[in-house]
Amino acid sequence: MENNPIKILIAEDSNADRLILQKIVEKQGHQVVLASDGEQAVEKFKEESPQIVLLDVLMPRMDGFEAAKEIKAIAGDDLVPIIFLTSLTDSESLAKGLSAGGDDFISKPYDRIILKAKIEAFNRMRLGHQQLQLALKNLEKFQARLVEREKMASLGELVAGIAHEVNTPIGIGVTATSHLSLLIKELSKSYDAGSLGPDQLDHFLERATESITITETNLNRAAELIRSFKQVAVDQSSGAKRKINLLQHLNDILLSLRPHLKKVKHRVTLVCEKDLSCTCDAGALTQILTNLIMNSLIHAFIGIESGNITIKIELQDQQIKMTYRDDGVGMDEACLEKIYEPFFTTRRGQGGSGLGANIIFNQVNQALHGNIETRSQPGKGTQFYISFPQNYLETPATKDKIRSF
Repeated sequence: MENNPIKILIAEDSNADRLILQKIVEKQGHQVVLASDGEQAVEKFKEESPQIVLLDVLMPRMDGFEAAKEIKAIAGDDLVPIIFLTSLTDSESLAKGLSAGGDDFISKPYDRIILKAKIEAFNRMRLGHQQLQLALKNLEKFQARLVEREKMASLGELVAGIAHEVNTPIGIGVTATSHLSLLIKELSKSYDAGSLGPDQLDHFLERATESITITETNLNRAAELIRSFKQVAVDQSSGAKRKINLLQHLNDILLSLRPHLKKVKHRVTLVCEKDLSCTCDAGALTQILTNLIMNSLIHAFIGIESGNITIKIELQDQQIKMTYRDDGVGMDEACLEKIYEPFFTTRRGQGGSGLGANIIFNQVNQALHGNIETRSQPGKGTQFYISFPQNYLETPATKDKIRSF
């Protein structure tokens, strides 16, 4: 430890004891910060940020117990070991010290060998805690990147699906337009030849009207698909809060998922009042519903040819309540307990990344500032109950953390 000096705060009201401790600690190669009472100890801790604190229990102005509480509060998530210096040996005092945030005790008179061993042990613990915190932060960053990659992959699938969907009405429109062009050429030839009669003109007008109607209908269909996709894509990438009509927004989501839903015979039923609106992170809501539906398609309907999904939205006490149900295979208690853990999946290598449900949990709690509850039984389907504020106003005190395990 002599090669790894640290800063140690010594708070002791006895000048003699303070000097003895200073000499012992400095001889071990550490830097010393001195305080003669509890209040001064707290101030010195704020100013100097020591790594370990040696704190006398009985001091004027503020005792060691109170000083320990304040120091621990200032340290926050950082591990700053506090070793109480005391001649008290009764169980009540020792328990009070631990409750106040103390990590250990050393009795007077001080044994330099014991003190050195305690400092070394707690410094190892502190360094281990730092490494653990760093590993946790790196894990959270990695998880966030994976979640973002999953969202972008979902958006990529959406782009491909919408492109395929848009091709169909545009193709029909092009065919109708080509047919109209052919009719015009035939009409022009007859006119130039002087053989254009009332019957041919009536036939042209009838067929031309049909072609124009087909073209207009399919171009409007393509425009609606593109409008829906644009809004979904903007919402997912921006994370901005905006006022939405819930029925229209959820229909847009279902429209964007049509390429997936067309491949199966499962039925999706949406129940929502047409005028119900809310102000929220629309992209998060899109991600939540998309993941719920894809979760049902991948996991719930294994061996089921025609399943049912029901999405019910209602307003209760200024809270939006979403009930999502499928009548799929359901889950046992073991799966239900792990469903929101990142990377947990029963279908690895078969379309399941293990991040879908974790994204749902974090989006509900972090982006919508709501709550989610899941119920399921084998053979009886799965239900998700989600609630979030109808109009959420974010404040600095309402930040939620991403869930990691």
